[in-house]
Amino acid sequence: MHKSGTDSSKDGTAPCEAKAGLPRRERVSSRTGCTGLRTIDQFDLHIHTNHSSDGVLSPVDVYTVLRSRSYSLFAITDHNTVSSVREMLSFKHGDGSMTYIPAVELSTYHKDTEIHIIPYGIDPDDADLTALLEEFAANRLSQAKLRTDKLRSLGFEVDFDRVIEVADGKTPSGVTFLKVLAENEKNRAELHPYLKGEKSDSPYTKFYFDYFFKGGRAYVDVSLLDYRKTVAALAGKSVLAVAHPGLYPQKKMDELFIDGVEGIEVYSSYHNAQQRTDYLRFAAAKGLLVTAGSDFHGERIKPSIHLGGHGCPDSSVAECLIERIMDKNCSLFRI
Repeated sequence: MHKSGTDSSKDGTAPCEAKAGLPRRERVSSRTGCTGLRTIDQFDLHIHTNHSSDGVLSPVDVYTVLRSRSYSLFAITDHNTVSSVREMLSFKHGDGSMTYIPAVELSTYHKDTEIHIIPYGIDPDDADLTALLEEFAANRLSQAKLRTDKLRSLGFEVDFDRVIEVADGKTPSGVTFLKVLAENEKNRAELHPYLKGEKSDSPYTKFYFDYFFKGGRAYVDVSLLDYRKTVAALAGKSVLAVAHPGLYPQKKMDELFIDGVEGIEVYSSYHNAQQRTDYLRFAAAKGLLVTAGSDFHGERIKPSIHLGGHGCPDSSVAECLIERIMDKNCSLFRI
C-alpha cells in the first residue's frame, strides 16, 4: 500500500514510497499516486457501482459524472467486492484532478444485527481482506438458498438456478430476487405494491426491507461476516468506519466502537438533521473520525439518493480522513 506525497514527475505517475518489507506493485505505482492533494471541495465517501449487485453505473461512469461536477474526492464502496477497485486502478484516462480512495462496504454481523462497515484505503490484494471476501461469498450463497426456500414457503414461485443466473457472477441480493420473482406472472399480484403500487418509487430497497431485513417475511438467520473478526483483520491496514448508523438499534451503538474502529458515517442520506447532530456529539465524545457518504446506487435502485447527497457542508471531514489514511500509509490515488 502507498502513501501520497509530492510528485516531481511531469506526468504525475511517479510511484509512492512503499512500506518497508512490501514489494512495490507496478500496476499501482504506475497509477496517479503522488501528486499533492489540493483543497477538498465536493466529495462523496460512500458510492456504489454496477460491481455491487444493486448498483447501476460503472466505476468509470461514476468518475466521469463526478469530474464533470468538479468533485475533488470520492470513494467507491461496493458491497463485499474489490472488483471496482481493480477497475479504477487500471483506468488510464483520468486527468489527475480527483483523489480516489479504494474501499469496500462489508456486511458483518454483531450478535444478531447486520452491521455495515467500510475500510478506507484498502489494498485489494491483501490476504486478510481476500479471505474475508471469500468467506462472505460462501455464506451469502447459503443465505440465497435459504431465502429461496423461504419465499417458496410463502407461496412464491422461484428457481434458485435462475437466481444465480440473474446474479451474473455477483452474490444474489434483494434486487436479484425481486427481478427473478417479477419474471413469473404468478408472483405479480403479490408483488404489485413494488412493481406498480405504493412502493414502486423505490421497489428494490422496500422489497429488501419488507422481506429480507431482520423481521421481514423471508428473513433467514445467516451470519455473513463476524464484526469483531473483520475489525481485527483490517484495523491495521485500513481506516474503518461504521456506515449509516441510523439504520441500527441505537442501544447497541456503544458496542460497535471497539478498538480498531476509527470512524462513523455521521452524514448520510438516511440521517435527518437531529440524527446528524446526535452522531456528531457521539463522534466527539468517542474521539472518532466523521465521514460523509450518499450511499448512491443509481436512479433505478434508490431514486431519491444522489451523488454527493449526504448533507455535509464541512470539507474538513474529507481532509481528516485523508490525513488518517496517509498517516497509516494506506492506499490513496490521484485519478
